[in-house]
Amino acid sequence: MLKSFRRMFVIYKGYRLRLVISQVLLLISATASISLATLNQQLINDGLMAGKPLVIIETGIWMVVLALVAGGAMAGTAAFAVFFAQGTAYLIRSELYHKIQTFSFANFDQFRTGNLLTRLSADVNYIANAVLYSVMLLLYAPFMIVVAFVLAWINTPSLIWVLVVVSIVVLAVMAVIVPQIFNAYAQRQQRLEELNNTLQENLAGVRVVKAFVREELEIERFKQRSLAMREPAFAAAFRVAALNPILTATAQIFTALTIAVGGRQVLTAAGLNVGELITFMQYLTLVVTPLAMLAIVVPFILRGDASASRVFEIVDAPPAVIDPPDAKTLDPAAIEGRLAFENVTFAFRRPDGQYDPPALKNISLTVEPGQRVGILGATGAGKTALVNLVPRFYDATQGRITIDGIDVRDFAQDNLRQIVGIALQEAVLFQGDVRFNLKFGNVDAPDETMHGAAQAADAYGFIANLPQTWEAPVARRGYNFSGGQRQRLAISRTLTTLPRVLILDDSTSALDVATESRVQAAIPGFTDNVTTIYIAQRISAVIDLDLIVLMENGAIVATGTHETLLAENPLYQEIYASQLGSGMTPATEERPAEEKPA
Repeated sequence: MLKSFRRMFVIYKGYRLRLVISQVLLLISATASISLATLNQQLINDGLMAGKPLVIIETGIWMVVLALVAGGAMAGTAAFAVFFAQGTAYLIRSELYHKIQTFSFANFDQFRTGNLLTRLSADVNYIANAVLYSVMLLLYAPFMIVVAFVLAWINTPSLIWVLVVVSIVVLAVMAVIVPQIFNAYAQRQQRLEELNNTLQENLAGVRVVKAFVREELEIERFKQRSLAMREPAFAAAFRVAALNPILTATAQIFTALTIAVGGRQVLTAAGLNVGELITFMQYLTLVVTPLAMLAIVVPFILRGDASASRVFEIVDAPPAVIDPPDAKTLDPAAIEGRLAFENVTFAFRRPDGQYDPPALKNISLTVEPGQRVGILGATGAGKTALVNLVPRFYDATQGRITIDGIDVRDFAQDNLRQIVGIALQEAVLFQGDVRFNLKFGNVDAPDETMHGAAQAADAYGFIANLPQTWEAPVARRGYNFSGGQRQRLAISRTLTTLPRVLILDDSTSALDVATESRVQAAIPGFTDNVTTIYIAQRISAVIDLDLIVLMENGAIVATGTHETLLAENPLYQEIYASQLGSGMTPATEERPAEEKPA
């Protein structure tokens, strides 16, 4: 317990000076508070009981000064504690986000979006609160307790047993309740993560929910997740709420016991006077109050520790794809673009470390420089899995993939992704403007390159018609553009990077046939001798390419041109008949009209 939380104070060296200063001020405050208790005895015995006004005035002045010192030092401690806590939270959040950016697709398969969002937001905030409260009590509580015990032993040894017993009772209560609080908070955070996953999934698929009139189902799902989170949250809150009255009652009982026992000693003149009795009661307060503060703060620390464990689960997770120590960095312009798959097998790895059945089975394929190759197959055939291995979004389980004879695993990843450009199935755009999005992968690209890329992707025309053209705003995820426009902008963005191997992963699916044909015809003219891989489910998208690769169930079942496959391969004949067998040709095949901008 608290192993992860202790890491906070080890890792982040930049804020240690603030931590040290806060603890020095804390000790000053504690010393002043203890001195106030000691002065009480002088005020009562040497001032009030002896009838000496000057002693009363002098002692009172000192008590005021010490009270101001204690309060001022505690305020300073609080300020530095806030700096330390917020600084630590900033560094944790930054490190966590940096680590997420190093993740490959396999890591995102393990940690869902909702998981990551919860840890970046709620968990980091819980850690900050825990750090704040722990700094405030890091030395204060034990220092106050130890000094109070020592002074009580010196001044009122006959009552020291009271402090021993009350400390044992308080610690016993905490030993029972605190582990339960920790477990409850850990469960709560897990349930919160599940709730956030449900929320994120619903918001991402809200159009589907509306289309199928499943609002009530989603409401019920969210309700069940909320109820599941409520149970550990209630358990934690109940135990936290129970701590304070238990400790308050304990303090009151032992205060009454002290008055009864100590008062009897005062009345019988058994070696105890009024000043000593009142001072001991303050020592009792100096012991019980820090313990009570610990009881209140411990739940925050435990919640922070549970959150820290979850954060460090991300921080400590090794990237599924890493660069070799001697990673190659080559000039993309020097790459010819010969792409070869050599006996490649790939299986997705589950979070438990086990592998799913292979998504790709013993794939061997060579694509020559400048060749245009279409990979055709039904959904689940393994097309996307195959091309995701080229830029190392995943690594092959067996076999290897080479570019110009060099294993892709020997390249530095950033260099490899300069060589290999990919337009993914989902055309995701970012908030900003058109120029920002098109230069996203090559910020230093001249405007001429951006314009040429847009022309090759058949995007130049509609961009030029926008009121602000290249500075036209792009909404979140590009929802102010149609699906076809988003795809053409995404292709333009990829082309602007001037790749030597270009992969279009079903990235023209929202385009009509005529537009798709224009894009295919224009790309070779823009990117001289680029090796191009087209992923498609419809024959019209690959019919005019140099080579067609037919995939089924994770394996290559046939390769050839349209003519040879149509003449020789039954599966290709079946696909052709189902898509174009009614007498349509690729040029006349009916397609839905492109969506208009929202």
